Amino acid sequence: MRIIAETVALHARYHLTVVPPLPESRQREAVVLGDERFKVLAEQVDRRVRLGQPLMQETINRLNSAEQEGPGPATGEESGYNSQRARKNPNAASGGVDLEQTPPASAKAARGNPTFPKVTSRANAAPDDELNPRVTQEPDPTSATARLEAARETPLPKWRLILSVFLPFAAGYYLSFLFRTINASISPFLASDFGLGAAETGLLASVYFLVFAGAQIPIGVLLDRYGPRRVQSVLLVIAVGGTSLFGNADSFAELLVGRAMIGLGVAASLMAGLKAIVMWFPRNRVAFVNGGMIMLGSLGAVTATAPTDWLLTWCGWRSLFELLTIATLAVAGLIYFAVPESNEGPKRSVPSGKSLTLRSIFSDPRFLRIAPLSATCIGSSWAMHSLWAASWLADVEGFDRQGVINQLFTMAIGISLGALLLGTLADRLRKRGISTEALLAVCGALFMLAELALIMRVPLPSILPWSIVSVVGAATVLSYAIIADYFPVEIAARANGALNLLHFGWAFAVQYGIGLIVNQWAPQDGHYPLDAYQTAFGFSLALQFAALSWFAVPWLRSFVRFIFVPADGRAVLAPAVVAEESVLEPSQGIEW
Repeated sequence: MRIIAETVALHARYHLTVVPPLPESRQREAVVLGDERFKVLAEQVDRRVRLGQPLMQETINRLNSAEQEGPGPATGEESGYNSQRARKNPNAASGGVDLEQTPPASAKAARGNPTFPKVTSRANAAPDDELNPRVTQEPDPTSATARLEAARETPLPKWRLILSVFLPFAAGYYLSFLFRTINASISPFLASDFGLGAAETGLLASVYFLVFAGAQIPIGVLLDRYGPRRVQSVLLVIAVGGTSLFGNADSFAELLVGRAMIGLGVAASLMAGLKAIVMWFPRNRVAFVNGGMIMLGSLGAVTATAPTDWLLTWCGWRSLFELLTIATLAVAGLIYFAVPESNEGPKRSVPSGKSLTLRSIFSDPRFLRIAPLSATCIGSSWAMHSLWAASWLADVEGFDRQGVINQLFTMAIGISLGALLLGTLADRLRKRGISTEALLAVCGALFMLAELALIMRVPLPSILPWSIVSVVGAATVLSYAIIADYFPVEIAARANGALNLLHFGWAFAVQYGIGLIVNQWAPQDGHYPLDAYQTAFGFSLALQFAALSWFAVPWLRSFVRFIFVPADGRAVLAPAVVAEESVLEPSQGIEW
């Protein structure tokens, strides 16, 4: 019953959207005609339910019989249909209202509609993709475009989807996550070999985020034009060159350039995977497959802890990057040769006719509301997890090398499971009427509480606040779901890229900024003091709190309106009450 009620409501809202408003002189006539039509509809539904003759089955039977008999003269089929209609419903012959059968389009156009003007364009349609169907002309089924569209819609076997689409792109995202978080493990070796301070270490780690962020918008355009297979495989070749240069670097400048090339090479890993999943997997499985890819990719953070530490002890950081060069080249070849070629036809325009520009994304008030919170929390989580968590654990908590690795390993497991947990929780809460925006706000608040616990040195096991910090890094699952609700499919990829730009841009700013602030204190016995980290983390926390406050402004306004409703000039503690007559009796309120 809930599904039926929602369907009827959407259908009604669609008609209210596409039908032009009536002048006041004709609204009374429209109400009378609508009342008459509804009574006929109720009678027909009641009769069909009692007799057990659903309209669906009757329509199928009529179409089957028409196919067997074949078409008659030019209007013979319509004449037989209309005579049958007249026998079944005498009102139809006399011009009465008949909702069981829909007259042919030609008769409908000839007769016209005396009450409601005919819609001839999309000018009056609201930009609501949920409501507006595609009213563009359907292609000829014999045309090349139609054959191409039919070929694209032919589903691949499940085993091939997993082996040739899901796993190759999951491997690419795995490498992206590994390169993102590996600096926490290799930074002590780099600092020892090249004499790097906190500022240089922060810049070396954060340049990955800077290049990654700058490439998001161009990559979104390239993915739409050339497809994820070609874009991802070519960019991974750039990552191969960056990994090779980083592993053979003899100076800080070479390390910096190599790290930047790695960031550019893996910049499309997540977006390409999401694009490929939308292209090849059934729509009802996209959310689940997205969560699976993000969860498997997050295992790169796990690999960057204990397994990487073991390899560093065994072969050193330069040999480790030689292995990563080979692995990156293998994944690039796998994506290029194993992923099937896309047969996507030309993109259709947005039904509302709005131009698909970056300005329309960055000027959208909903985007401007969610972007600061998502960027400050998720970007800060990435910056802290991938570099400064290890420094805090060593300098403040006093952990040895093995203790730091064990804690980073636990945090990496948390971000991997967090992606699946947040996705599942958002889906279940949404079914209960709790929005994904509310869950994102809760995640942001928990993240700030965890940072506050670290800054104030609350007597808790350090793994607890740091695990919360790492799990918030998986909240991109929530952000991407929210953005998908805000924008149509044609612009959703670029909207995600715009949000990614802010995520990684903020990660760069925080990771490098913390290094600059911490570097203002002189190290004592090779460790930076607690005051340095408290100041750096506190500055980041203040910006996150400002972003959460901005995000909560509409809710606070709604809460104030809910609590304080003016009544005869006095404030009362009661929600607004809407008169039932204005909702239940449309004939009493002609102003539609």
